[in-house]
Amino acid sequence: MCVTSLMGLGPWSIAPADWVAHETTGIFQIQSEYALNDKESQEVIQQITTLQNDVQTLLNLKSENRPVEISLFKNRNTYRAHLAQRVPEGMNRPALFVQGTDMGRVYVYRRWGFDVDLRHESTHAVLHNALPYVPMWIDEGLAEYFEVVASKRSSNNPHLSSLKRAILFGWRPNLPQLEAAEDLADMGANEYREAWAWAHFMLHGPPEVRQVLSDFLFDIQSGEAAGLLSERLAESVPNADIRLVEHIRNWR
Repeated sequence: MCVTSLMGLGPWSIAPADWVAHETTGIFQIQSEYALNDKESQEVIQQITTLQNDVQTLLNLKSENRPVEISLFKNRNTYRAHLAQRVPEGMNRPALFVQGTDMGRVYVYRRWGFDVDLRHESTHAVLHNALPYVPMWIDEGLAEYFEVVASKRSSNNPHLSSLKRAILFGWRPNLPQLEAAEDLADMGANEYREAWAWAHFMLHGPPEVRQVLSDFLFDIQSGEAAGLLSERLAESVPNADIRLVEHIRNWR
């Protein structure tokens, strides 16, 4: 799934869509073109409420609790019409996160699997609420990790089985190349998969790997020059790329 995070956009003065439901949960202010009183909608809302705490707890981040506006659209047509006036470059994406100068905004339209889109984009929102900036590959890797329901994050993400097959044919990660991606156009399916693999390795791998990630995010949150995570791994975790392959190969 291709998603985006666009930065630096401010508030708009364009007339709002025809919102029929509003809910607030945690940092999320939800407005929807369809009713939210059915079981499915309430389950999804509960999932993103839990998501905020999960991201912050697992990554040891402190959010500033700035509000995040979530706009839910009844179909692709109303979604595209809304974005055409605000973020036209995102019209062809199935979901979108935009960090504005006033707040973060998530745009999702209702379709099969839209809950995955919503969890993915909401992860971006939580990360950008806590950090002054997020390297793109980490941003996307963590969003890929948290986009599945909590019970499936560690062992049932589709990327896991895909990577296990790829490893049989000689797949190897290349973190410096991933770090060099400067635009979402540089992030294809393989890059998203590898970004997820690094996220999984740093969250579930050896303690020293997790410590590298923790220190890296702490420095970003503190306003320090964090540098490249690949260089930190090279200093603290020799052969991290080989260890990642073994981690994925043996993970159940």
